[in-house]
Amino acid sequence: MRCLTLLAVLAAGATLATAAPAAAHTLHASDPRCPDDAVCFWTEPGFEGERQVVRPVSGSRPCITTPDAHAESAVNNTRFSRLLYLDPDCSSRPVGFIPSGGNTPSLDPPIAAWR
Repeated sequence: MRCLTLLAVLAAGATLATAAPAAAHTLHASDPRCPDDAVCFWTEPGFEGERQVVRPVSGSRPCITTPDAHAESAVNNTRFSRLLYLDPDCSSRPVGFIPSGGNTPSLDPPIAAWR
């Protein structure tokens, strides 16, 4: 009887082990079309339209314009929060941010630049 119980426990553990990677992927907050260590912006809401993919240099915080100087959705797959601006040179105050690992399916108003 102990052997059957041990086999049942091992089988359940194997099932959980194979299910864990899928669950971890499902829990990933960002859109899968944005690579790791990158920030992605789209010209349309819902991650549609032209996509811009930028892999920021660590420690660098330059002002980067979004596609067509406006973006309506975004994904941040970096370790840092990103500030969002309405003007293309980031000279105004930020109007929002995207946290590390976060996404925003609808930016209203559209964003012209970020850092």
